[in-house]
Formats: sequence, structure tokens, C-alpha cells
Amino acid sequence: MTFIIKDPDAKNFNYTLDSSSVELTSLVDKLYEETNLNRQVHKKGLKLILINLIVFKDSKVLITLNNNFKGILRYTAIDVGVSALRTVIKKLQMAEYIHFIKGKNLPYGSQIRSSIRATSTLNTLLKPITLQLAPSELVLFREDELDGSKKLIDYTDTSRTVRIRKELTAYNELLGSVNVELRDPSGLTVLKDLNHQIVQRKFIDTGETDSQGRPLFNSGGRTYSLWSNLCGTAERPNIYIDGHPTIESDYQASAINVIYRALTGAVYAGDPYALSVSGVEIPRHLVKSIATSSLNTDTEKGSSTIVGSIYGALATSLKAKDQTKYNQYQSIKKKVKIKDILEALLTKHNPIRHMFLRGKEVGNKVQCLESDLVFAVVNELTKRSIPTLTVHDSLIVRASDENTLKTLMTTTGFPDQDLVKGLIKGYN
Repeated sequence: MTFIIKDPDAKNFNYTLDSSSVELTSLVDKLYEETNLNRQVHKKGLKLILINLIVFKDSKVLITLNNNFKGILRYTAIDVGVSALRTVIKKLQMAEYIHFIKGKNLPYGSQIRSSIRATSTLNTLLKPITLQLAPSELVLFREDELDGSKKLIDYTDTSRTVRIRKELTAYNELLGSVNVELRDPSGLTVLKDLNHQIVQRKFIDTGETDSQGRPLFNSGGRTYSLWSNLCGTAERPNIYIDGHPTIESDYQASAINVIYRALTGAVYAGDPYALSVSGVEIPRHLVKSIATSSLNTDTEKGSSTIVGSIYGALATSLKAKDQTKYNQYQSIKKKVKIKDILEALLTKHNPIRHMFLRGKEVGNKVQCLESDLVFAVVNELTKRSIPTLTVHDSLIVRASDENTLKTLMTTTGFPDQDLVKGLIKGYN
């Protein structure tokens, strides 16, 4: 059987973006005339496509071209439908401004969406444009991925979403005022422009509501950006903000310590991932993988399967570090069963063991608490006009701001205690 592998680096077309850029408007007018488009809705579609190609520079951008696709007003900054986008894409392809790959309908629901990518000719025209992005929505809400869907859905605002949107607006304004770039190890050559990013938080609908029937926004909540997609130890140390080198600081054992903070008020004393079983010392990376997997599945077998998949993927990696991890995993498996490592881990963390093997819903809620904690720090930094970049459970700031960052990371708590109480109440 031939397998068609989805591109892991492809980006999802973002309908929430708009821009008041004069340079962009000028290019839209130019291409509109050149490609013989003849309706104002085509001009809107052209603008939206160009914005995405600038934001996701040099990347394949996945786009749904099914005429049954309906946008939601909350998430549609530029009012344009699929039919208009199809027309614009066809014209841009004919003019050799984009590469277009038509999607495929595959068995077992593994559909691959169509994709677009700017040609070198179009990239030359896009390069000098300063976007001045204005998104329609910063707080995204999607269906529960347990049913296989990640479709964005509408919602009724709460005091929590109003506050988060206000905080993200201030944060994005600060990010838009600085220059973020990836350089080579010498720090002299710019390798990638990391600007034109809008930070949005995407929450997952769990079906849980408050007393007024409004969603709780207590699941997911992570952000995704160009810097979060960079290779950690290989590239992120070479990020510069306004020409200044940066440092990255993360919450150690974030998931486990977030649970400890939520349930006991304090983090675990020591390394949560230090573990030995029957006199065999277990590599920290393996313990961490087992802990993470057991927060996102409801059976021991499911946890073992996830861990096996993670390390199976490392077997073909060309990185020496990955090969070392894979070899250690294979060696440990000959001495100790994964289920025994899991049991030892749960015994070590007996005060919170009831939070493990409860399914992905718990994992997504823990992820939300992690994200809330990170953005509580981001908001404090933003108030001080200190730009920061988030990568899941870590933050990147200019090296000169390291002390301020570390102080805030140790003193800032959860912004919404009701979510913390809900986690405790729901899974005791």
C-alpha cells in the first residue's frame, strides 16, 4: 500500500487576518488588473491570499476549496467565500505567481487539503510589504478533537474571553513594534524573518458551560507561531529581538508541576522525572514521554502505544541526539516494561495519580492551565513593554530581560482560579 504523508510543516489558511497596509493595497490593485479579475469579491480574495502568503512565508499553506465550506463571521476578517478564492487561485496559478496542489480524497477520512505556495516571483513582490495586521478574532474556539474535527465554532463571550482578547491585543501591539529574526550561530547573518505574526489562543470545546450556558474555555488555549515551529536547541537560541540576543526559560516539568500547583498549591520538591525501577535508572526523556502520554490516554496500553510511536519516529532520525534516545529506549525495554515504569511514576506522584490515565480531556485541561500560566507572565511583561515570544511552556526574551522574566515566572500565579478549582473538583 502506498501512503501519502501529510506535510507536517504546512500551515493552515488563516481567515481571521486583515491589513491596512498601503503597500499591500497597491500590490492587490496591480495583480487584480494583471490577472484580469473583474469582481470586488475577487479583490478581497486576492488580498486575503496575499496576507497568508506573507505571514507563512516560504511555507505550503493548506486551504479548503470545498464549496460547502462556510465561514463564521467572528473568524472572517475579509468577507470572501470559497468560490471567489478558487477563481483567484486559478488566475494566480496561470500567471505563475503561486504553486497550487489540488487536494486528495483518501480512504478512512484522511483527506489532504489543497495547498498554495508563493513562487519566487511573487515572493519578490511580497518581501517589501509591511502588513500592519488587524485580525478579526484573537480568541479561537474549535470543536473537540476527540470527534476528529478541529473546525472553528462560534461562541458567546464571557468575562474570561473579553479579558484574554484585551490582553492579546496589547501583546500583539507590542510584538508589532519590534523586529524578530533568526540568525546564524555567528549572529551576523539573518536566516529568517519572524515578523508579521499574530498571536491567537485556540481553545477546545468540551461541552462544559457556566451557569449561563456559556463555554468555560478550560481546554487547550495554546498558540502557534513561526518561532514555536523552530527546532529548539538548534535554532531558537539564535533568535534576536531588535538586534539583541535572547534567552529561553521554561517551566520545568510543566505539566506535572501545573497539576501539583493546582491541587496542592506548590510544585513538586525535586525532579518529577527522576526515576529508577528495580535498580534500573530510567532516562529522564523516557519518563517524561510516559508521563505526557498517560495524561492524554485512559489506558496503560494506550500510553505504551503512544510512547512506542514517539520513539519509533526517532529510529530514522539523522540527529545523533535522537539516535541516542532511541537506543536508550530500546535498551531499557529489555530490562523494564513500560507499564512498570508508568506504575513507578504514578506511585512517586501518588498525591496526583488520579489525574493520570483519564483520557485526552484531562491532558487538554492541563495544557490550558499551562498556557494560562505562561500568558499571565506574558501580560506582566507586556505591561513593562518587554517583548516576549512563547513556545508552549517556555518564554523567550532579550538576554538583558532574563532576571525580570525569571522573577515573574516564580511569582506569577494562575489568572483564573475558577479553572483551577474546576480541575480539582472535576477529577477528584
